[in-house]
Amino acid sequence: MTPPAPAAPGLPRASWGPDAATAASLVVTTAAIWLVAKMVSTWAWVLLTGEYGDTYYYLTTAEEVSRAGGGVAEAFREYPTPAGLLLMLPYELGATHHDQYRAAILVMTSLADAAFALLLGRRTGPLGVLAWVLLTSSLGQLALLRFDMLPAAAAGAAVLLAMENRRVAASVLVGLGTGLKIWPIVLAPLAHRRGGWRASLVALAATGAALVAGSLAAGGWTRLLSPLGYQRDRGLQIEAVAATIPMHAWADDPAYRVWFSTFVAYEVVGTSVPTWLAVAQAASVVGALACVTLVGWWFWRGSDPAAIAWLALVLVGTFVVTSRALSPQYLLWLAAPTAVLVALALRGGKQAPPLAPALLTFATVLVLCGLTLAIYPVHYDGLVNRGELTERALAFLTARNLGLLALVAWSAACAIVVTNQGHTRQQLSENGVRG
Repeated sequence: MTPPAPAAPGLPRASWGPDAATAASLVVTTAAIWLVAKMVSTWAWVLLTGEYGDTYYYLTTAEEVSRAGGGVAEAFREYPTPAGLLLMLPYELGATHHDQYRAAILVMTSLADAAFALLLGRRTGPLGVLAWVLLTSSLGQLALLRFDMLPAAAAGAAVLLAMENRRVAASVLVGLGTGLKIWPIVLAPLAHRRGGWRASLVALAATGAALVAGSLAAGGWTRLLSPLGYQRDRGLQIEAVAATIPMHAWADDPAYRVWFSTFVAYEVVGTSVPTWLAVAQAASVVGALACVTLVGWWFWRGSDPAAIAWLALVLVGTFVVTSRALSPQYLLWLAAPTAVLVALALRGGKQAPPLAPALLTFATVLVLCGLTLAIYPVHYDGLVNRGELTERALAFLTARNLGLLALVAWSAACAIVVTNQGHTRQQLSENGVRG
């Protein structure tokens, strides 16, 4: 951590104490807390358990592609090309053993985590960093061994900068996050404002064009579009919201089965599954229309920055709850804007989100992260094999999925209320100026 940078015009500085000595002490303490939390999580969830997680799949894929000589055009086709290049990088640099490759991914995710924590600290003070540490620690190995930490950090930084009216930088980060995993593109509208959207739109377009050009050069058109087809063809993953009822049926009905699919995920198969896949598809369309309506209304009402984090939770949360392929690391996508929300609310100021609902949102997401950890990896065997863990695992899954639905609804309500309040303040200010 380093002392805070100057705040954007109209925003308070991050508070690190009344004097330089206090600030330095707080910086060191906060950095130590982040480091200790990272080390404890690594020991408890990775080293002690001998866990490799997705790094085993990453390494074996890199090995196969290296032997076949196909390059990134044939590697990690479920990810955008820049992500595939990053996942190939440790192997190409010599991390050809499982422990070496896992260590390389740990370094990669920890650097992304540290960069986001540093930005939070500089902009919001120590409490923002501590909020992020709590959220990531509650996700265990998911914050350490999953590549999703990188786009989550980029998206969280984009939300923070958008809320501070740094729209061009936020747009660039949205573009970079999209290049790592497609979902951050849903945040693109939040980086624009009424009366000043051209520069941010140009920044997003330029970043996207550069990433597309690089992706085409590295992997070609087919590889560029492969992540879209990959998501379209998937079955119903056992942790998806739409899979909640089929998974309860699976627990008692041998006609249902859980299998490890070609999409490297556990999916449920049974008589009601096609219906629930159709429900998820319809919900995704309805959810997308609702999100477009909400963002359009926010834009029309003055695009109050204080509502952005809640809108981000609505946009990302809608994608998560309607997805047929909800994976446990998706909670990282929600953790990053939540950390920004509570950090800016605690920092205060005229454009800050209201503190009480921000704290409630943070508490909700923290509980959801804890429930997700209870599902994966603690009780995951109970969702894959019928046994003594199944009943408890299904209870955690049901609570988590219902909680996700509640979070989206709550975040939408908060965004509407805060936007209305901002619009009222803006009108009063304009009337005062005219008077």
